[in-house]
Amino acid sequence: MKDLMDSPWLRFFTPAHKRAVDEHLLRDEATTKLLKTGEKLIDHLISKAPGYNQKRSLRRKQKQSIVRLKINHKFIKLQLLDTKYSVSPIQKRITIICYRHYVRSKNGVGICKEASINYMKDGTWHVRSLKQSSLFQGIFFRIHRLDEAFSQGQSQSEGSLELLDKQKELLGASKTDQLPLLLEESKRFFDSVEQFSIDPLIQNRLERLIKQASKLSSDFDLLDYEEKHIVRRMFKEDVPKLLNTFLSLSLKNQLEQKENIFVTLSKMELTLIDYHNQLEKARVEKMNHLIRLQEMRYNRD
Repeated sequence: MKDLMDSPWLRFFTPAHKRAVDEHLLRDEATTKLLKTGEKLIDHLISKAPGYNQKRSLRRKQKQSIVRLKINHKFIKLQLLDTKYSVSPIQKRITIICYRHYVRSKNGVGICKEASINYMKDGTWHVRSLKQSSLFQGIFFRIHRLDEAFSQGQSQSEGSLELLDKQKELLGASKTDQLPLLLEESKRFFDSVEQFSIDPLIQNRLERLIKQASKLSSDFDLLDYEEKHIVRRMFKEDVPKLLNTFLSLSLKNQLEQKENIFVTLSKMELTLIDYHNQLEKARVEKMNHLIRLQEMRYNRD
C-alpha cells in the first residue's frame, strides 16, 4: 500500500497541498537551523508552562528567519519563515496548526489540522504537505508536549508514547541508505526521548552511539554488506524498538530493566567501535600499499 501511495501515477492525481514534500529540499544548513530554532522556542514555552490553560504568543526574529508560536484554547500554531536575507537554496514559509487534544484528538494526541510548506522553486511558488515528513516529527512531538504542559502540567502520557511510536515507525520506514541522513533522523528521535526524563546514563549511551556511528560515515562503503545492514538496522529498528518498549513499562519495571538496557546499548557501541577499528586497519593497509607502490615506481637504485 505504501508503494502504491508513493507511485508517480497516484501522485499525479493527488492535490498539490496533499503531496509529501521532497525532503532533500529541506536538508540544507539554513533550514536545519530554522527547524532547531522552532524546536527550542517550543521547549522554552514548555519550561514556562503554568500547568493550566492560558493564551500565549512568542516571536523570535533573526536576520535569516522568523519563528512565531501561538497557543490558545483551540489551537497551537507554529510558523517558520525565511527572511530575504536567508542563505537557504529555497525561500519557504512553513505553517503547522494542531488542535488542542481536548478539542479534537486521536490516541490522546491533538489532530494536526494543517502542516504545509510554501516554497519558491524555479520562479514558482509550490505547496506541499509536511504531515509525514520525518524531519518534522520532533516538532510534532514538542507541540503535543506543549499541549500537555498548558493543560495538565508536564507529565508523561499515553499520548506522548503514541506520538513517539509514530516517530519510530517513520524512522523504520525511512528509505535513506546514507548513514549521515539516517543518523540525523535518529538524533531527532533521541531528542524526543529526552522529554521522558530518561536515565542520564542511558541518554549518554545514546549520544555515544551517534558519535561512534558518525566516525563510520566517511568510509561506510568500505564495510561489507552485512556490516552495513547491521548499522542501518541498529538505528532504524533495534534502538527505537528498545526505547519505545522500555518507556511503555511502569516506573517500577523501568528501574528493573535499566541495567539491561544499558548493557544492550553498550554492546551496540562496542560493535560500532569494532567496525571503526576495522576501517582504520583497512586505511593503514591501503597506506602501506601505496608506499610500497611508490617505492617501486621511484626507486633510483
